Amino acid sequence: MSKKVFLPLIGLALTSTVAFGVASSVNYATSPQVHTYQVDFFNNYLREDLTLSNGTKAKGNNLLYKSVEAKQYQLLEKPEDPVRARYEFQGWYLEQECETAWDFANDKVEGNFRLYAKWGIAQEDEGTEPPYTPPSTVLDNSAATDYVINSIMNFKVNNKVVKLPTSALAKLEASKDNVLPLMEYKVKAGKTMTASFANNKINVTCGSVSEEITVKDDSISYTLDNSSYETKAKNYEKNAVTEESYHVMLAGSSSIEFWTSSKEDLNPIVSYNHGIGGTTIEEWSEKLNQRLVYPYKPKMVVYYVGINNVINSKQDAATIWNNLKTFFDKTHADLPDTKVQYIMMNLIPGYKSYFNVINAVNAQVVEYQKTNAWLTLINPGTALLKENGEPNAAYFRTDGLHLSYYGYVIWGGIIRESIFKGLEN
Repeated sequence: MSKKVFLPLIGLALTSTVAFGVASSVNYATSPQVHTYQVDFFNNYLREDLTLSNGTKAKGNNLLYKSVEAKQYQLLEKPEDPVRARYEFQGWYLEQECETAWDFANDKVEGNFRLYAKWGIAQEDEGTEPPYTPPSTVLDNSAATDYVINSIMNFKVNNKVVKLPTSALAKLEASKDNVLPLMEYKVKAGKTMTASFANNKINVTCGSVSEEITVKDDSISYTLDNSSYETKAKNYEKNAVTEESYHVMLAGSSSIEFWTSSKEDLNPIVSYNHGIGGTTIEEWSEKLNQRLVYPYKPKMVVYYVGINNVINSKQDAATIWNNLKTFFDKTHADLPDTKVQYIMMNLIPGYKSYFNVINAVNAQVVEYQKTNAWLTLINPGTALLKENGEPNAAYFRTDGLHLSYYGYVIWGGIIRESIFKGLEN
């Protein structure tokens, strides 16, 4: 059994006055009007100092779990216990240091106040990344040829020619003495196959058979019209050689790009974040997928795309869905062995006029997934809503569009859970 370790917590001063654990002796028959007070429950599990987008200093543990109204001199109803991965909940306390427990059976409300969750570590380590076995390279011995080459880094080979973008060319050059790991091929059992790269040719040998595959630089086909997006894409491509194959790729617009802690949040899973804020479904389908996803041969790719089609391009729901369906179909056709997860679009507080479009597209995605089991849907945006179904502005920056620090804690945590589950299946 793992050892339980309690988290050190940083406190915030409380400004309200309450009776802590003291039974009230008020005479209800002669007492003045009974007041209604606000009681806030906080998750209490981030400990970093941070600066909000408006410049305000705050504590990262000030994450609201539940807010209730309570009558003066009455007992407080205990809420459902919060849940935190790899931790166990150990009660509600009056301080962030978790020194004075609130007794729901005896303590009575006498003012506005806060309660903080106490956590103990239930799992000491972060676990391990589920093992991954690349697709089989064994060719049926009844095949007419000793080997078959289908693609290079998910780019089809046609008439012994393959066209590659910058990132794929860089990977090819870096592995020039043995490029077999970059190829999707099958070879008959007992046959030995080699492949190297030189002078724009991939030289393949299998037994007594040799052939050349001509490699062409096709980078210009994937150049973006927006110079800012192009600069970001090129910056990602500079890391192409150091980012390995068969890991998890995060791709999409600003909600992915601004998830700057994704690598740490997904640990021990190895992941790469290639988000570019402002990009549309079409840009990923026609250009960015080929540059920033395909060459990495990911075992899983997690997308968040579509929101800019709504608020920037102002497309209607039917157009957005047609673009998204094309994107899904093409991605699966080009990455048949890759697990694909799609993050459904968030409802965003600053753009309520688009809610109908967002909901309509999300509903189409749900219907599509029912007959396309290779696609997994993640819907973390529901955790960012109030009880009335409206998005909680506390989880978004002051622009009403992008997630706040607190928003990423919730949103990213749900995505992390989905990724782990998907890799284990």
